Amino acid sequence: MAIRLAIGLIVAVCVLMGVGSAAADSVVTNYGDGASSLILNLGGGVHAAVHLNDFNPPDIFIHGEDAFANFTPLSVSGFNGWFAMALFFEGINGGFRQYGVFTCNTFSNQTCTVSGVRRGSLFLQ
Repeated sequence: MAIRLAIGLIVAVCVLMGVGSAAADSVVTNYGDGASSLILNLGGGVHAAVHLNDFNPPDIFIHGEDAFANFTPLSVSGFNGWFAMALFFEGINGGFRQYGVFTCNTFSNQTCTVSGVRRGSLFLQ
């Protein structure tokens, strides 16, 4: 299950960053303030959600949900066992957009607070 979510989240980030086409079972929403979101149906009642703010390039917030709208633990590229991931744009490095990675490792009452501890970097083109 975590592998399917990881693949879905990577596809979602690529789609929203302009690197691919939207998946058939997805919904894209554009908000009036310039923000947007993509919800991917990964099957079995699991959904991946990717939210982008209106900055250019945007900060990115990613989380997964099960069929009961509970957060689902995720894993992407060495960042394991988190319920949500926030990617904060830090600048351009070697032609790539550099994002600081922050995670939410626990949740309570359907609320997941991203920690202030930087877990590493993610680079997107």
